Amino acid sequence: MAQRGSPQKSSAKAAQKATAKLGGTTSGALRPGAAGGRPPVKKPGRSIVNQRQTPWGLIVTAIVIVLFAGGIVAAVVVTHKSKAAANGGCSQMIGSNSTSYLNELKCAADIQGVKFQAISDRQHVNGVVQYSATPPIGGNHSPVWADCNGHVYTSAIANENAVHMLEHGAVWITYKPGLDTSQISTLSSLVIGNDRMAMSPYPGQTANISLQAWGYQLQVDNASDPRIQKFITALRYNAKTTPEYSPGVVCSDPYFLQNLSKSTPGHPIDS
Repeated sequence: MAQRGSPQKSSAKAAQKATAKLGGTTSGALRPGAAGGRPPVKKPGRSIVNQRQTPWGLIVTAIVIVLFAGGIVAAVVVTHKSKAAANGGCSQMIGSNSTSYLNELKCAADIQGVKFQAISDRQHVNGVVQYSATPPIGGNHSPVWADCNGHVYTSAIANENAVHMLEHGAVWITYKPGLDTSQISTLSSLVIGNDRMAMSPYPGQTANISLQAWGYQLQVDNASDPRIQKFITALRYNAKTTPEYSPGVVCSDPYFLQNLSKSTPGHPIDS
C-alpha cells in the first residue's frame, strides 16, 4: 500500500505555488501592483516617438521671405521719393494731352487751384489771336517771342508775343493794374535775373495775380502766397511741358526789346 508524502513536503510545495502566484517573493508582503497593493509608479521620461520637434526649416524660410518682401517695399518707397524729389516734391498726375510734346505733369496736382488745359495748336501766325483763357496759356502765336530772360515789363504786352515765350518754357506772371507796389516788388524779386521768367501788368484781369505756363494757370490774391513758388518750381522750363525744350538755349530776345513799344494788347510784333 503506497504511502502518502510527508506533511512537511506537502507544506513546502504549497508554499512554492503561493510564492509563484505572488511574483516569486517569499515574504508575506505584497509586491506593488499585486492584488490589494498600491499601483505601480512610472518614472517620468520623454518618448522619442512622441517628442514634438521644432520646425526650424519652416521658421528660417518664413524669416527670409519677410526680409525679402521688406526689401522690395523699401526699394519702392526710396524710388518713389527720388522721383518725387526730381519733380519739386510732387507725386500726383493731372490733366492729359494727346500731343507728343506735352505730357501729363507730375506735381501740379499738389498745388491747390492750378488749372490745366490741353493745347495742341502752336503755329506761328500774324495778327491777333483769340484765346480761350485770360491771360492766355498757349495756342497759336506770333513768330516773335517776348524776352523771357527775367524781364519785368512795366506796361502790358501783346498776348501773341507772350504766348510764344510760354512755348519756350517761360512762366509769365501778370498782375491787375493798381496792385500794391509792395506786392509788385515781391513778384519782381522772383523774376529779375531768372531765365524763363517774365512779368507784366494785364488790363482786365480779375485776379490780383495770375501765373501762366504752357497749358497751366494759377490765380492768387497775394504775392506772399506759397503756391506761387511751387508753380514756378514745377513748371518753369519743365522738359515734359515745354513744347520747345532746348537745353542751353536762352529765352532772351533783343529784337523784341528793341521794338518793345510796338507790342501792346491787340498789336503784336509779328516780324
